[in-house]
Amino acid sequence: MHGTGVREGLEQTLAKVRTGVGTLPLSPDSVVGPPWGQEHGPADLDVTPVLPESSARTRAAADGEAPEDGATDAATWGLLLDDPLLELRLLAAAPSAETGIVVGGQPTEVELQQRLDEAEMAPEALEAAGVADEELRSALAFVRDSEALAGAAQAVGDAGDPELLDAVSRSVVARVLHDQRTADPPRLSPVAVSGDRRTELVDAVGDALFGAPTRGIFTRTVWKTFGPLAMRIGNAQVRENRAKLMDPFSDFIRDVAFYIRRGEAVRTYLANAISDLPANGPVVVVGHSLGGIAMVDLMSGDDAPHVDLLVTVGSQAPYLYLLDSLVSLRPGQDAKPFTPWLNIYSPADFLSFRAAPAFPDVDGIVDEEVDAGVPFPESHSAYWSQKETYSLIGQHWP
Repeated sequence: MHGTGVREGLEQTLAKVRTGVGTLPLSPDSVVGPPWGQEHGPADLDVTPVLPESSARTRAAADGEAPEDGATDAATWGLLLDDPLLELRLLAAAPSAETGIVVGGQPTEVELQQRLDEAEMAPEALEAAGVADEELRSALAFVRDSEALAGAAQAVGDAGDPELLDAVSRSVVARVLHDQRTADPPRLSPVAVSGDRRTELVDAVGDALFGAPTRGIFTRTVWKTFGPLAMRIGNAQVRENRAKLMDPFSDFIRDVAFYIRRGEAVRTYLANAISDLPANGPVVVVGHSLGGIAMVDLMSGDDAPHVDLLVTVGSQAPYLYLLDSLVSLRPGQDAKPFTPWLNIYSPADFLSFRAAPAFPDVDGIVDEEVDAGVPFPESHSAYWSQKETYSLIGQHWP
């Protein structure tokens, strides 16, 4: 049961789910995805006209903080995706290296530019990342021609400096991801929804440019020195570019508000879709985002269809329950949600919530974390590209 913002990409999402189900002893043909959003969902929403003028001027936002461990790596990438050259700009802000006259060699900037011009990526690395060769070429050219590269090269003064090489490789990958995020519609390639795939691509770019993979994570030196500057940049961009930051939340609010007012038609549609399934095995319903809200509400009601396992992924059902916005479950009235209920969430997905703490006296609710290592809003759709999602469903299969 798809959720917010998936109406246009339902078939692509189903293809990912069927591929994931193929890793279990299940037939991909057993996956059915009723298009309830196309039948009963609300129209698209553009919140820009009602925002303050300064916020609506540019539609690109970022947020992040200096990483202290792997958990904050995704937040830092969120900042870099908004400005792929940010790390190079930070390096360029350092005092310039005293390199003097280059004898028998060439300036650092020229050497880096040549490496970017001559880079050749292995086709299998691009295929695994879901990146076309022309996308990579565009990103390489973008970094090559940037003033940030020239500034970083002058500041560091050594084309073999590991920190500089890491920053160049990450800038190329960040530009690829930035272009995919800002495409219309946005592209959710494997590298966009998996931190592991992103690291592999950074390594592959580093190998193509410099003959050795990079570390794939941000070095402590850059962020120890320039972390406060990065924070100030990020906060300013968030204030000035509120529209893009609000897009996923606006979609969420739009769909939830619609569901609260007109959820009966959605529940009836989904109940009929479940009842029409062939009676040849257990029935497992998987609800993503708003689809999870509808399924929790439907399955906890009096006229619920037969289901053997409820799975919610990146869902706000527990949150709406606490807001007293569900029809079948109300706080303080001995609420009994449907069980068994497997609820999958991610710390990086700001639209996901834990379920078990909302119903402390109910057995049969299991919360499981699946973290793809990517920033929001990609994290909200990244579950379908993670093996852990399907492994958990398989572990709880009735």
